[in-house]
Amino acid sequence: MKNLITCLCLTAFAFVAQAQEPTKYQKGRATLFSTYIADKMDLNEDQEKLVYNVMLERVVNANAKIKANKDISKEDKQAIYKAEFSNAQNKLAAEFGEKQARKMMLLSNEARKNADKQ
Repeated sequence: MKNLITCLCLTAFAFVAQAQEPTKYQKGRATLFSTYIADKMDLNEDQEKLVYNVMLERVVNANAKIKANKDISKEDKQAIYKAEFSNAQNKLAAEFGEKQARKMMLLSNEARKNADKQ
């Protein structure tokens, strides 16, 4: 069952990735998140790749939705980020369980805040 879910997630990601090539910044953010999470939770290489793919999809989708609307308000941006956060958490929960997914998403926010301080 987990293999089926993983295959579906990776297939969906492949279609999204073909539709829009991630920028260097987006890849960097996804790497930042996944590396930080992997270090804090002692994930193996395959798990880290899965987390990277989910985080990359999260960043790319949020950026695409924001860029699609030129005159987007701050509240609408926050709603987009919140929806993408929730989507990413659901994808991680399918693979790692709800509790682990929640922890991963909290760690991604922690990584973002630490990076933004610098």
